[in-house]
Amino acid sequence: MADSSTGFPVQTLHPSMILAGDIGGTKTLLGLFPQGSNMQGYGKSSGKDFKKEYPSSHFDSLEKVLESFLETARSDYSKSFSIASAAFGIAGPVVEGRCEATNLPWVVERASLANLLGLPFKNVHLVNDLVAMAWGTTRLGEGDTTLLNQGRPDPLGTRMVIAPGTGLGESILVSSETGPVVIPTEGGHADWAPQSPADIPLLTYLWSRFGHASCERVISGQGLANLYHYHTQGHPPESLPLDPGLPEDEIPAALTHAAISRHDPLCSMILENFCRFLGQEAGNLALKSLATGGVYLAGGIPGKIQSFLLRSSFMDHFVDKGRFRKILSEIPIYIVNNPETGLQGASELASHSVHPS
Repeated sequence: MADSSTGFPVQTLHPSMILAGDIGGTKTLLGLFPQGSNMQGYGKSSGKDFKKEYPSSHFDSLEKVLESFLETARSDYSKSFSIASAAFGIAGPVVEGRCEATNLPWVVERASLANLLGLPFKNVHLVNDLVAMAWGTTRLGEGDTTLLNQGRPDPLGTRMVIAPGTGLGESILVSSETGPVVIPTEGGHADWAPQSPADIPLLTYLWSRFGHASCERVISGQGLANLYHYHTQGHPPESLPLDPGLPEDEIPAALTHAAISRHDPLCSMILENFCRFLGQEAGNLALKSLATGGVYLAGGIPGKIQSFLLRSSFMDHFVDKGRFRKILSEIPIYIVNNPETGLQGASELASHSVHPS
């Protein structure tokens, strides 16, 4: 039986599924998961999951993506399923169930999604993508992370996620008697400060170009491009390590490739600065949240530059906080390798609608 207004399966059908989504400026990843399957542990698929990725820019709204996904699921996965609950992590601030996506011309509203899916409002969640990412860290399995600092993990301690990708996201997860509580932030847009007098010209450059120097301006894909432009000011085109005609959004990947594979001195120096600034900001957030449960480096960049990051000065700058060096040195730090952390986190959050702790 289907809802006559939408044609989508309604809750009287079986099996009952969890619908999850990870929505970014570049791609939208959607998945259906049998209820309870995520309780097996992160990364352990039941074999009955159904996932599909879409280029976000090809659609006018999240609703249009969902319509395409559910039509495909009905055709390729199962003609008969119901959705018990849904959760979506989206790159942008979510206020009162509404989000104007940061890197997409979309306005996403929780009420509209609930209406489309035929679900009670309470069974649909719309959260910042870093909230979903933090939930995903609760289901990380063996092989999903690389250890950067052993530390002394506190199983009940606060943990934090910092995720440089297209932009910079941050979130905090606190343990409670009823389960995890995730605190959303827009900390990536907080002020960036130089760590030494040598970085003051960079601060001045960012002020002159953007009017505000945020952490995201130096610790993200956009940040890598900004660092490249700053360090190549005044260089003749023939001396540049990257093609002068390279589109802006292709600079981060080309720069990291040149630094890691070609060992280009200028690109290596820029990537080292990126790791230094990432360590500085991760240390700041670890102090503010007292993240004794661990720091998780997620997003699109850390996993791709893992070999470089592991030998960089990240850790030196993470602990460089004066009298609190020892406390920071005892915080475990993990590089998250699994690109579906946000999707799995959204699935975990949705499951709590129907199976609260």
